[in-house]
Amino acid sequence: MTVTERTASTFLVQRQEDQWLIGLIWHRRLHITLPTGGHQEYGESIAETAVREVLEEAGVRCTLMPLPLPARFPHKLNGAPWWIADVPAGPDNHTNEPHIHRDHVFVAAPDSDYSDTAESEVLWFTWNELADAREVSEDSRIQGLEILAILQRQSANDVTAPA
Repeated sequence: MTVTERTASTFLVQRQEDQWLIGLIWHRRLHITLPTGGHQEYGESIAETAVREVLEEAGVRCTLMPLPLPARFPHKLNGAPWWIADVPAGPDNHTNEPHIHRDHVFVAAPDSDYSDTAESEVLWFTWNELADAREVSEDSRIQGLEILAILQRQSANDVTAPA
């Protein structure tokens, strides 16, 4: 039986003038640009994992953003993953054999200035820059482009967009 571990990945987003930017980090072990992320620790919710990993890796507090809802949707949603994907993973510091990361993909807006204790620098991309960024993992590029497109459509439709 294949081991499955719960992980969280978080795409940071921010609005700059009339466009959205997506924030990723350079992963030192994998040598590729990815969203922040990591394994769920005992006793924390998967949303808490996402927020903790952003703080550790990017050095910023954040607010998780729910997937945009249709205009006039009558209920408030709390930060929840936009997607959940089973991602094959090789041996790592948690499991020494091939396994699965059940990755909960979040989107978040930074709440504070960046700390100088961050493990990594946040690299910000426009849609066009992300589309051409070969240093970004292919699955992260696909997800990031879709996130930016959703947020841009949401803004264009004058639905309340996160600031």
